[in-house]
Amino acid sequence: MAGLDINFGEDFLKDLFETDSEALCKEMLNESAPLLEESVKSELKARIQHEGESELVDSIKANKAKKTRNDSAFIVNVSPKGYSKVKIYRDNRTKGTEKKVRKYQVSNALKAIWKEYGIPGRQVASPFFEPASRKAEKRIVSQMQEVYERKTGIK
Repeated sequence: MAGLDINFGEDFLKDLFETDSEALCKEMLNESAPLLEESVKSELKARIQHEGESELVDSIKANKAKKTRNDSAFIVNVSPKGYSKVKIYRDNRTKGTEKKVRKYQVSNALKAIWKEYGIPGRQVASPFFEPASRKAEKRIVSQMQEVYERKTGIK
């Protein structure tokens, strides 16, 4: 069996206990969310196949941090907002290069789902959310650590 003894200074946790944890969490999330937003946009740009998808990139936005309904956690949602303005598209299932016109608007969230998971028989999956979060993880953790150190005075 191994043992470990650590002697902390008397004021080691003082700054942490005097910090408003809710405000700290909100600030950490709000300052790091733009990093994830930037990463998602970058990954999505790399997968654009036609002009209708470029507005999808612009629709990706990060919300401000908010508490969950049961007050157990804070969340930040980075996702597409609004509806597509592009109604003209090419139907790859038909021969030729005819363009079709949609009679309805499609939500950018639905377009992102189509991009992420594909449409059986029509569009292959081109995941971008998971790779984007994986690529941004270290930067996000570093940003959160910076905010934590700035707010608590602990390094």
